[in-house]
Amino acid sequence: MNDNQSPREIPASQDVPSAVERDLPPGRHSALREHLMREIENRTEDADSSRPVAVRPLWRRPAFVAPAVAAALTVAVVAGAAVTQHVAGPSLPNAAKGSDRRGGTPSDRSAAEVLERAAEAAEKRKPPAIEDDQFVYTKQENYHWKMDDELPVSDCPRTLEAHPFGVAETWRSVDGQHVGLSRRREDGRKVEYPIVVEPRMRNHIGSYREAEDELPTDVEGMYRYLYGVKEGKEPKAGDKSADRNAFEKGAELLVAQMLPPKREAALYRALARIPRLTVWEGARDTADRTGVSVGIEGRFPDFGQGRSRHELLFDERTSAFLAFNSVNLDELDEDCESLRVGDMVSSEAILERGVVDRTDERP
Repeated sequence: MNDNQSPREIPASQDVPSAVERDLPPGRHSALREHLMREIENRTEDADSSRPVAVRPLWRRPAFVAPAVAAALTVAVVAGAAVTQHVAGPSLPNAAKGSDRRGGTPSDRSAAEVLERAAEAAEKRKPPAIEDDQFVYTKQENYHWKMDDELPVSDCPRTLEAHPFGVAETWRSVDGQHVGLSRRREDGRKVEYPIVVEPRMRNHIGSYREAEDELPTDVEGMYRYLYGVKEGKEPKAGDKSADRNAFEKGAELLVAQMLPPKREAALYRALARIPRLTVWEGARDTADRTGVSVGIEGRFPDFGQGRSRHELLFDERTSAFLAFNSVNLDELDEDCESLRVGDMVSSEAILERGVVDRTDERP
């Protein structure tokens, strides 16, 4: 891998809650830190190609890697990474892959109803008999409109944001104490990275065991966890920024790591308490699966994107969690804009998840 290539790693599990940051939204500090470390490790690999480099995958959705432009440029300069620009399409609504993945239609159902069904489905699942030396396998497909190869060439710049795009498989250690594996295909070849062992970090769920140890099983406790407040203090429910951050934190938990059933059920019920949630029928993910979604609207820190709806997609029949999506809500207002209202901005779709005895093994 040379200096002009970014290891386009794909997230693939169901955990990673982000710390409540005062100056940046949840997870942005850790995402930048991980990006910086990866660039340093890649350059080390270039200097000594005979020595394997342990790289930790980025467990953040593509749209969230670059916060403010100044911060992104700072990372690029410090890491010594070359910034590669790609081009996005002009005002051609049908050019983007997301343009045929409309955001569904408004539903009469309440978010509490949909999330309660998801909680009940999670509770019915028997807790798996998991050993510490096993691995959580996840197959995941990601999409981000800025990285869509089908967008036509124009004079409109865009960035790959140093993130992966496509399908990846990961094997994450159950107890976080065994080296895992992340695998994807890039340009027709198999690319693998070890998932290194790391010490536990505050406000970060890095393994199934950490989820068991640190996530609350009661709804009130989970609700406070999402808002990042301790007992005795009131969550800032009703504050739009706090509500969006709480929703994001819950969504990242679901995407990044398999959760114990009781904690997953508590999470759905805690999410249902967030104000102004909306429900949409016939929403889709990047794997073209259709279901019912629960989302929250506003201006999120998606790099280069305005108003959007971030939503959790559930299977209509089983209420199983399928994907975490971002749907565009802005009208076309620039020559370089390629998304219509309702088009998909990004999607993290969980295709398969289970527990296996070793890396390279599938359920």
